[in-house]
Amino acid sequence: MDNTAGEHVIVSRLVTGDDRRSRFKNAFLPYDKTLGPLRQSTTIEASSIRFRAWPGDHTGTFGSKPAPTVILVLEGVAKVESARGESRSFTQGDVLDITANDASDIGVRSADGQPFRAAEILLSTASSKTPDGAFRPKSEQTLPFVRNVTGDDNRSHFQDGTLPYFIEDDDSLVTEYIAISRFQYVYAASDLRYGFHNAPQRQIVLPLTGGTQGENSDGSRRVILAGGVYFGEDTTGEGHITSAVNDAIRFSIFAHLV
Repeated sequence: MDNTAGEHVIVSRLVTGDDRRSRFKNAFLPYDKTLGPLRQSTTIEASSIRFRAWPGDHTGTFGSKPAPTVILVLEGVAKVESARGESRSFTQGDVLDITANDASDIGVRSADGQPFRAAEILLSTASSKTPDGAFRPKSEQTLPFVRNVTGDDNRSHFQDGTLPYFIEDDDSLVTEYIAISRFQYVYAASDLRYGFHNAPQRQIVLPLTGGTQGENSDGSRRVILAGGVYFGEDTTGEGHITSAVNDAIRFSIFAHLV
């Protein structure tokens, strides 16, 4: 799958076949909206997003899911196998949409003994909270992020932070779910330079290819490479400039925060 061509978004779906087993099916989503120089898909309703990291020796399943889920690989390569034995590899820029009734028959493993990370987006209003009485120990590892917010001076300011990871039964690491209302796919050309503008809404920006460089009016700059996590929350004030990184096409998502 090549989601840097810019014609449409290629989605690899795992659906339940007539034999009640999961199988792969490709889907194509158009870019039918624009925001300045950015091309965007129609927004897709969702309830929450979290981040997950698997160890290099991981072999297992995605387990039961509370809702249809989109998996976006942020780092490394995930090998995914349907119940029919079909196998596909997913890396940065690939989109996996799990709509199958039972994700417990979908195999997933690390490729070449290397760990991989992904974002998991729940597509329905099903509960995304940890069940009552469930306990997950906290990991020493954390997930770094950059946030851009409007200060009292009406200027945008970068802040650094981290999200805590918790240890799942399969030894993967997960963050808590973050509430969102919807998300959309976004394409930015390799020569992108988007002059001063505000975030269109409070959102999480996930560059899946290329990266993004933000510049605020105070001269501060941050580069978020593919796989990084960026909270764009400067919805008022002077805003920021967004540019391409290393003349690379950026395929990303905007997840709209609640």
